[in-house]
Amino acid sequence: MHASRSISKWDLDTPALVLDVDVLQDNIERMASFLAGKEARLRPHSKTHKCAEIARLQLAAGAIGITCAKVGEAEAMASVAPDILIANQIVGATKIARLMELRRRSDVMVAVDNAENVAELAEAAASAGVTVRILVEVAVGMGRCGVTTPEAALALAQQVDKARALRFAGIMGYEGHAVMLPDPEQRQATAAAAMAQLLAAKAYIEEHGLQVGIVSGGGTGTYRTTGTYPGVTEIQAGSYATMDGRYSTIVPEFKPALTVLATVISLPVPGRAITDAGMKSITPEFGMPPVLQPEGLQTVKLSEEHGILEGEGTAKLHLGDKVELLPSHGCTTINLYDRYQLVQGERVIGTWTVDARGRSQ
Repeated sequence: MHASRSISKWDLDTPALVLDVDVLQDNIERMASFLAGKEARLRPHSKTHKCAEIARLQLAAGAIGITCAKVGEAEAMASVAPDILIANQIVGATKIARLMELRRRSDVMVAVDNAENVAELAEAAASAGVTVRILVEVAVGMGRCGVTTPEAALALAQQVDKARALRFAGIMGYEGHAVMLPDPEQRQATAAAAMAQLLAAKAYIEEHGLQVGIVSGGGTGTYRTTGTYPGVTEIQAGSYATMDGRYSTIVPEFKPALTVLATVISLPVPGRAITDAGMKSITPEFGMPPVLQPEGLQTVKLSEEHGILEGEGTAKLHLGDKVELLPSHGCTTINLYDRYQLVQGERVIGTWTVDARGRSQ
C-alpha cells in the first residue's frame, strides 16, 4: 500500500477507481467463512481484481491458490501466489514457452480440451525440464471450451497421464451460464445440473483407473451450489471480493467495495449533467452504471469520454461536483485503470496497482 496524504475521496482527481478496503476485507472473510470446513476449497479468480495485493489478502484468508485467465495474469500474480490455475487453454509456441518459464516460479496448472495441445505442452515441458499439472476441461453448458463427453475426457486424461513431463491433476468445468440467472431456484438447478455433468466425467475417468484429484468450477453467482456439491474440490469465484452492480442483484450478501468517482464537467440544459467518466472509464455491457451519490440521478448514456446523467438531482449540481458511480461490471471496468484509490469510509489511505491490467496475452 502506497502512502497518501490524508484527503477525502471527494478530492481525488477523476475518473478514479475507488476501493473500500473494509468492505473488500468483509467480502473476502465472508466467502472464506462459507467454505470453512467444506470439501471445496477456494481458488479465487484474479481476472476480476487483477491485483497482487488483493490476491495476497485472499491467500491470507485461506485460499489454496489463485485462478487466472491468461498467462500474462499468472505472470503478474506469481510473486504472491505459488500455486496458480490458468483456467484456459494455452496454445501456440510463444505462449507455451512463457508458460514453461512461469512454471519455474510457480506451480502452475492449465486446462486442456484438445489432444494436439496436450502433445505440444508435453514436448515443451520435457524440453524445459519441468512438470506441468493439467486439468481436462469438460463442457458443462457454457457453450465455450471443453470436451463434451466423458469418453473424450478420459482419452485426454490418459494422454496426459502417459506424458513424461505432464501430470494429470483432475478436471474443471465452469457453469458460467448459470451464475447470472436471476431466479435462485433456476440458478441452483442449472448449476447443479452442470456439476452433475462434471462429476459424471470424474466417475467415468476413475472407473478406467485414473485418479481425479481436483474437480474445479464455480463462480460468484453459484458459489452456494457448487461450493457444497459433493465431489467438487475447488471454487473459482472471483467477483465476490470487489463486487459490482450486476452481481449485487444476484448475491446481495457481498457488498460493493468498488466505485468510480467522476466530475461534473458540463450542465448544458436543465435536467442533464455531463461527467468525465465515459466508456473508457466505466464499462456498460451489463447496463448503465447506477449513481450512488448524489441522489436523484441516473446514467442514461456513455460515450468514449463522457457520461450523461439525468434526473431531478441535476438541479443541485455545480461544475466540478463529484458523483460516485457503481460499475455494472467490475471485471472490465477495473481493467481500464492503473491503480485503485484505497479508502476507509471517505478517507483516502493509499493506492494499489492493478498489476494485471491489460495482460490479455
